[in-house]
Amino acid sequence: MKKAAVIGFPISHSWSPIIHNYWLQEYNLVGEYRKIEVKPADLKTFIFDKKNENEFTGFNITIPHKESAAKICDQLSENAKKLQAVNLVTFKNNIVHGYNTDGNGFLESLKEAFPEIDIPKLKIAIFGAGGAAKSIALSISEYKPKKVSVFNRNLDRAVELVKKLKISAEPLHVNELINVKRSYDLLINATPLGMAGVNNLDIFDFKNIKGLNFFADIVYNPEKTKNMYLAEKHNIKTMGGLGMLLYQAVPAFEIFYGKKPKVSVGLKRHIAEHILRVGK
Repeated sequence: MKKAAVIGFPISHSWSPIIHNYWLQEYNLVGEYRKIEVKPADLKTFIFDKKNENEFTGFNITIPHKESAAKICDQLSENAKKLQAVNLVTFKNNIVHGYNTDGNGFLESLKEAFPEIDIPKLKIAIFGAGGAAKSIALSISEYKPKKVSVFNRNLDRAVELVKKLKISAEPLHVNELINVKRSYDLLINATPLGMAGVNNLDIFDFKNIKGLNFFADIVYNPEKTKNMYLAEKHNIKTMGGLGMLLYQAVPAFEIFYGKKPKVSVGLKRHIAEHILRVGK
């Protein structure tokens, strides 16, 4: 029986087992997927032990292990090398392979939500400079958009993101987002802003962000964020973070169990029901 798991510290928050076990059942596959809590000090030993035991096909990696796990891998995918972070580790021929599927997961979700979107023609604003923002900025930049700006409250972090990824993007302070001389077609919230349980009251000033046609939020709990509601009041098309969560899991499941799954309406409904059950 093929086994896989998601590892992190803490790990109780992870929804990966809900996604992967849904697919296992949907495709009638014999397999197991669970979550395992691994302390940072134990990560290297854990991965090496599991590689040698041949019990697991691989692991999804979540906070706080993404960067540490990248250093443990023998081989990294091209984007994982640039990001120096992985969310997927697999074992093959006694070699530890590391991948990062977050950015492409976002892009797949974006294309599904906005089929009319043409990324090379867009002026894009990315809000945030953390791990999610890095993954998204790197994947977006491969399409060579007309313009990319990375906004952050700490300007140094935005500067560092652009420098480390070596992408064509402009690092800016958040105050510049409503500069009348600037306009953007797509705004991406790549932070936990608006997430259930996160104590913040910040919202985007959509009225004063020029030219916006699309707003993409990576937050998936709640399924529809306050910022999405506000954007729609200004006739801006919106997308939540549920699609990114699901699409980033697709390549992992395919590697773990040998079947490429579909992000179906049934799966989305299943996760949406879970969001309602766990509440805010």
